[in-house]
Amino acid sequence: MSTAEVHDVIVVGGGPAGSVMAWSLARRGVRVAIVERASFPREKVCGDFVEPGGLRILEAMQCRRVLDDSSRLPITCTRVFIRSRVAYRGEIPYYEEKHGLPPLGYIVPRHELDTHLLDRARAASATVYEGCAATEIRREEGFVRVGVRSGRRHFTLSSRLVVGADGTESTVARSFGLSRTDRRYIAISQRAYVEGVSVERGEATIWFDHDLFPGYGWMFPMSGGRANVGVGILSESCHRYGLSVPKLFGGFIEKLRVRHPGCAQIRVAGKPLGGVVKTYGGIGRNHFDGGVLIGDAGSFVDPMTGEGITPGMESALIASSTLAESLERGRFDAAFLSRFERDFRRYFDPAMRYLDVCAALMRNWHFREFWLRAGTRGFAEAAADPVFARVAGSSSGGLDLRPLPILGQLWSRIIGYLGEGSAEMFLEFLSGRVNRPSGLIGDLGAWQRGWWRSLIDDPLWHASWLADVAKKSARLQVTLWTSGNPRVKDLLPIVQNENSTSGRSPKCVSL
Repeated sequence: MSTAEVHDVIVVGGGPAGSVMAWSLARRGVRVAIVERASFPREKVCGDFVEPGGLRILEAMQCRRVLDDSSRLPITCTRVFIRSRVAYRGEIPYYEEKHGLPPLGYIVPRHELDTHLLDRARAASATVYEGCAATEIRREEGFVRVGVRSGRRHFTLSSRLVVGADGTESTVARSFGLSRTDRRYIAISQRAYVEGVSVERGEATIWFDHDLFPGYGWMFPMSGGRANVGVGILSESCHRYGLSVPKLFGGFIEKLRVRHPGCAQIRVAGKPLGGVVKTYGGIGRNHFDGGVLIGDAGSFVDPMTGEGITPGMESALIASSTLAESLERGRFDAAFLSRFERDFRRYFDPAMRYLDVCAALMRNWHFREFWLRAGTRGFAEAAADPVFARVAGSSSGGLDLRPLPILGQLWSRIIGYLGEGSAEMFLEFLSGRVNRPSGLIGDLGAWQRGWWRSLIDDPLWHASWLADVAKKSARLQVTLWTSGNPRVKDLLPIVQNENSTSGRSPKCVSL
C-alpha cells in the first residue's frame, strides 16, 4: 500500500448520517474524508419518506435542491387499512407547525436525497472517495488506518478518528467487535416503485394485516402517479414461522389493487429490492477507542416504524459535537468518546424507550388478532377525537412523542371501554348471547387465545418474551417523567447560516 493520506476524521459511509456528519465537521474546520462504496446516485432500499424532523435538518443545511422542488408531493394525510378495511382516513394529526417543524413530509427518493447531502458535505470541504470500499480498519499507535479498494487500486487513509456510518452490515462495527445480530431488533423489508397511482392530495397509505404482523405495508405517493410501495416485518417472525418477505410484498401489491380505489391500475416499475434495518431497541455501545457509530450502523432506527433517515441525521449531529471536542482536547479514547452515548441517550431515550416497549409487546406473533382489534378501536377513537389522535397517534411516527400523556390518554380510554364493555357483557349474559365474539368479549377472547397459543407453541420463548417486556417496562420508568421531548425542545447543533465562516463553531443548545 501507498503512504497513508492523513485526515482528522474518516467517515465510512456516505448516506444521510455520514454526509451530515462530514458536513457538520467540515464547517468547523475539521479535515474530514468520506469513504463510500457506491458511486452516486445509487438506489437504496427505503420508504423515501422524510418526515418533519428530517425536513427541519435539511432546511438548516440549506438543501434548496431538495426542499424547493415544486414536483414534490406534500404528505399531509393518511389512509390506514386494518385487515383490508379502512380504519382511518384524514389529516396526519401529529404534524403541527411548531418548533421549526413543517406540518408535512416529503417523499424524496434516496438516489436524490443522498446525492444532494453528499454534495453538501463536499461543498463544505469534505474530501469524498466515491466507489471506494473500506476493506480493513484497525487502530495502531493512536491512529486509525482504513484500507481502501477502488477497482484495482489499493490505498490507505489515516486519521485520529473514524465514524461508522456504513449501514446495518457496518465494516467499522465489525472491526471493533460491535456487530449486532439479535433478530428481535432487525426488520426485513422489500420495496419497489409503482406507477398508475391515483390519490387525493398527498395521502399516504399504511396497511396492517395478519400476515404482515409484526410489521406493516406502505404506499407513499409521489407526483406523476408514482409511489414507493413496500412491506417491512420483524426478522424474528420470519425466522420462527417461515415467512417470505417477497411473497408478502407480492400479496400486498394485490391487496392494494383490490382494496385501494386509487391503486386498481398500479404496475411495478422496476425490480423490487430488499433491505434490512436494526432498530434502537437493540442499541448498544456506539463508541470505541478511536471512533463512534451513527445512523443504521449504530441502530438509530425507530423501533415501531423502522424510520431511520431523521434519527440517523440526528445521531450524526450529536456525535459531531463529541468528535469536535475530542480533536480540540486530543482525547481519542473510548472513555472520552463515551459522552456521545450520554448525549444520544439523553436525547433519544425518552421517546425511544417507550416505542421499544410497544415493539416488545407486539413481537409476539400469536397476539396479532388482539392487536389488530385494538388498532381498529384506536383509529376509530382518533377519527372521533382530535386530541387523542394528536397525542396517542404520535406513537406512529410523530417527533413530539411524550409517553406520559400518551399513556394517560390510553388508560382513560381503556377504563371507559372496560366500564361500557362490562355493562354490555352483563346484558348479553342476561339475554343468553354471551358467545357473540364482539366488543369486550371478543377482545378478551383474542387475548386469551393469543396467550395460550404462544405458551403452547414454545413455553421457553413465551417466558423470555414476558421477561423482555418486563425488563423494558422497568427501564422505561427512568425516562417516563422526562419533561417534554428532547427531540423537539432541544435545538440540534446545526448551522443556520450557509455562508458562515469556515471553522466557526455552530450555534447550538446543549443536549
